Amino acid sequence: MPLKRRKNVRWIWLGLAVAVLILLGIAGALPGVMIFAGIIALILGIVALLANGIKWARIPNRKFGAGVAGAALVLTIAGTALSGTEGTAGPEALLEEPAVAETLQADLASFIGKSCEFDYQVMTQGDDNNYCDEDSAGALIWVDQDTHDRAEADLAVAREAETQKKLDEAAAAEAKEAAEAADAKKAAAAEAAKTKEDAAVKKAKAAAAAKVKEAADAKKAKAAATAKAKKAAEAKAALAAEKTRKKKNAETEVRKSPSSTYYQNCTAVRNAGAAPIHRGEPGYSRKLDRDGDGVACE
Repeated sequence: MPLKRRKNVRWIWLGLAVAVLILLGIAGALPGVMIFAGIIALILGIVALLANGIKWARIPNRKFGAGVAGAALVLTIAGTALSGTEGTAGPEALLEEPAVAETLQADLASFIGKSCEFDYQVMTQGDDNNYCDEDSAGALIWVDQDTHDRAEADLAVAREAETQKKLDEAAAAEAKEAAEAADAKKAAAAEAAKTKEDAAVKKAKAAAAAKVKEAADAKKAKAAATAKAKKAAEAKAALAAEKTRKKKNAETEVRKSPSSTYYQNCTAVRNAGAAPIHRGEPGYSRKLDRDGDGVACE
């Protein structure tokens, strides 16, 4: 048989095997076998991909190994899906079975007070019903329609009371939280006002202290200016007294012995290093003292 035809035959047999297993699984016969065979084939396909074929498993190369792995994956998924639905009833069936009433030939009253198994059980006879309810001790017993209705009404009232209680507690908690928030807000406002007041007082004290310091500095500056003026006046008076004294001394000296020093002009005086010349000093002359203040060549 040619090689190409042999490869095509292998692919055909692989596809037929997968199709047969899926059909058997759909028929409900072999979902477990599908899963098992799919896992084994998936492992062989992966090994063939890695090893470039498995001779003993009739997998000649990687390409055929990839096909085996893909078919195995499809087979495994199909088997898992079919096994998950096998023997499983829908939600409607689960809810419908407990709700089916038991039709009794005997009188329903004969079952009142006797134990029962499930709280969803109902006995029906004509228009009358018995219900499997809990008694005061928590045991399940059969009760008639009126007792069941009263219990349901009491339960509804209890549930409503519990709901109302929770609503009241929630409202009380909310009111308490709101009151606490209001108190916290009030305390924060009071603290802010106090802080603002303290800041204003501190600012006022700082301003007063600055004003006092400014006044003290002004007073000190005034005293310093007064002392300086006094000192300047004293210095001026001393200078005037010294000038008067020197003038008198010079006049006295002039009267005692006339000077033999003579300068033609102030340039000669300055060149001689004698400027200024006060009245009575050697070289003084009225010609050199232009303003007549007693000091020549100033």
